Amino acid sequence: MTTRILAIRPGDAAAAPVGLDALPGLLADPDSVVWVDLLDPGEPERKLLEDVFKLHPTSIEDMLADAPTPKFERFDDYIYVVWHALTPGWEKTRDFTLCDLDVMIGRNYLLTSHNHALPSIEQAFTAAGKDPDQLRKGPASCAALIAEVLTERYLPLAERLDRDIDALETAIIRDSGPHLLQVIFDIKDMVQRLRRVGVHQREVLNRLSRGSDRDLDIVPEAARPFFRDAYDNFVRVVDSADGFKETVNSTMDAYLSMQGHKLNEIMKVLTLISTIMLPLTFIAGLYGMNFDPEASALNMPELKWRYGYVGTLAVMGITAVAFIWYFRRKRWL
Repeated sequence: MTTRILAIRPGDAAAAPVGLDALPGLLADPDSVVWVDLLDPGEPERKLLEDVFKLHPTSIEDMLADAPTPKFERFDDYIYVVWHALTPGWEKTRDFTLCDLDVMIGRNYLLTSHNHALPSIEQAFTAAGKDPDQLRKGPASCAALIAEVLTERYLPLAERLDRDIDALETAIIRDSGPHLLQVIFDIKDMVQRLRRVGVHQREVLNRLSRGSDRDLDIVPEAARPFFRDAYDNFVRVVDSADGFKETVNSTMDAYLSMQGHKLNEIMKVLTLISTIMLPLTFIAGLYGMNFDPEASALNMPELKWRYGYVGTLAVMGITAVAFIWYFRRKRWL
């Protein structure tokens, strides 16, 4: 577990890192602003959360566990928010994974907890360290900066899904092989996960951007427009996911239609072949009975013909050619 603490006191020219021993005094000073970032916290950090931050037991349990969906909870002294962030390196993989980002926004502190080194945290933490005004604006402003970077990272994912779906539609038209079915299911799963997370995360950002009078002591009016920008970005993501869902369903219908069309073409060819072979089989079966013409004049005198075999093959060939010509004339071939 890695703990980073950035603090700015009244009169400080810049924010500076501090140790855990200075944390209780900073939290007790309402004029100081502290950002505590926990990377991969576990049970050893429970005492810090209980004794120093005095968090509600349910918040501590939720922070140390994985949340299935983003959420917003208001407590007396802080707001607890869970966002889902894209894990680093998703750009290099076919699929994407998400991780929890737990954020506690207090009156003079910001507590973030995550299991992966997230670019949104790194960029915001670096910005707060370089610009003292960023941290001096308050914990809610720093949380809004995190939200803005976090949501912007979803936009390239939506664009990639859009490109993948376009490529899938083109592939279905050119060659709708069975391998495309797995691709359709993979994209459909990604779209569903993106939409499920997006709907909840959009509501959390909407709550932070609009809020209520009760939340003004934690999220002041000056910080809400920044949350609103993040909310607008995520509205785009959710709208894109809704459109992707309809497109993927249409793609599945197109794939099934193409498979049905290919099956019909195969059945058509087999039917035509069977139709051509039917008279040929009849002729071959008729002259394969081998009745002796010497026993009776009615018993296939053709068996004694000098060119009977060649003549039979010629009749069979002419019959096959005639059927093929007829099928082409009718545009069945």
